[in-house]
Amino acid sequence: MKKIRNILIALSICSTSWAQTTAPTHTQTGQENALFENGKVSFGIKAGLSYSTLYGEGKETGYVFAGKPSYAPGYHFGLQVNNKINKNFWLKHELIFNHKVAGILLNDSDNNPYNSKLKMSYLELQPVNLTFHLKGFQVYAGPYISALAGAQISLKDEEGNFFDDHSIYGTANNDESEHKYLQKIDFGINTGLEYQLPVGLSIGAKYTYGLTDIFQHASGYSPHAAQSDIKMYNRGFMVVIGYMFK
Repeated sequence: MKKIRNILIALSICSTSWAQTTAPTHTQTGQENALFENGKVSFGIKAGLSYSTLYGEGKETGYVFAGKPSYAPGYHFGLQVNNKINKNFWLKHELIFNHKVAGILLNDSDNNPYNSKLKMSYLELQPVNLTFHLKGFQVYAGPYISALAGAQISLKDEEGNFFDDHSIYGTANNDESEHKYLQKIDFGINTGLEYQLPVGLSIGAKYTYGLTDIFQHASGYSPHAAQSDIKMYNRGFMVVIGYMFK
C-alpha cells in the first residue's frame, strides 16, 4: 500500500512541476509535505461496480463467440490522487484493480449455444486525467494502461457441467496457432463525471473505451479466420464511490 501511494504521489509531483510556471525550491520530502499542507494534493480511496463487455470488429468475429457479447457486473477498487493546479483545473491520477466480466455465448460439443462468462483481472493505471472542477463537480478524461493479472472462461464439459478454464490467460509455451488467449496489456481512454461532498465522500460514473485488440492472436478459433480479421476490444462503465482524506 505504501509503495502504491508513493507512486501516485510521484505522479502528482511530476504533473505539478509540469503545470506550474514557478519551480518549487523544496526537497522532494519537503515538496510532498507542502503539497499536502496547502491542499494542492489530496489522497483517497475508491471502489465500485464495473459493467464490462467486449466489442468486436471484422467479418470473422463469429468465430470468437457464438453471439454478441453482453454487459456483466464486476468490481474495482484502488487509490486516487487529485492534484489541484488552480481553482478549476485539476489533474487526477488513479491506480486500481479492475475485475471485468463479460457475458458471452458459446457452443457446446453438440453445437448448442449456452451462456458463459469471461472474467479478466487487470491492474490499471490512469497516469493523468485532465479534470475540470466546479462546485464539487468534476469532469475528466485521460488515457489508461492496464496489465492482465489473470483470466478465466466458463466452459461446459461433455456431460454439461461448467468448469473454469484458465488457459485463455495464456502460458509461456502457448502456441497461438492452436490455442486462444488474451493479450497481457490493454490500452485505452476513459472519461467520467464525479461529485465530491465537502466531507470528502464522492460518487461518480466512468466510461472506458479500449483501443487494444485483446484477441489479436485468436487464429485458433477457426482455420478459415485470419488474425487480422478478428478484433475484440474492452468496453465498460464504472459506478464509483470514493473518499478523499483531508
